[in-house]
Amino acid sequence: MEKGLVRRLLCNHLASVSLALNDLEASVSKEILQVLHRQVTAIARKYNEPVPVVSDSIVSSAAWGIAYCLLGPSRLLDVYPEFKDRTEEAEMELLLRESGETAENNIYQKIYTILLDSPQCHPEVRGLRNQARLAAATPARGLHRNHAIPLRG
Repeated sequence: MEKGLVRRLLCNHLASVSLALNDLEASVSKEILQVLHRQVTAIARKYNEPVPVVSDSIVSSAAWGIAYCLLGPSRLLDVYPEFKDRTEEAEMELLLRESGETAENNIYQKIYTILLDSPQCHPEVRGLRNQARLAAATPARGLHRNHAIPLRG
């Protein structure tokens, strides 16, 4: 029942942005469903909550991570401006992931791990990821070995 519930919820959430599970390669959709099932089960056990109670929020976030990766933020905002908050949330999670500041069990991180390097990932998302990686790797001006030094103007 749990796997069927997770699959149904994912299909419904993806449909809200005109996507379907079969828009993903079969191996990718299978991997995502496995990750979702494990995440839902782990959270339900950890908080002693029924699976249906925790499923929707986890699957909803996963669907937004998928939509963000496949469609890109510009298309999501152009076509679905009512989902601006969810699009910004997905983008913030990408930036946090690339700066190393996201929790290990974060569902966005798991979805991005699967999709970011896939050919299905939108070029705009890959570009944002690369910019975030570059920013994370570039030391802040005025800092040297974790010590502040005066900036010269």
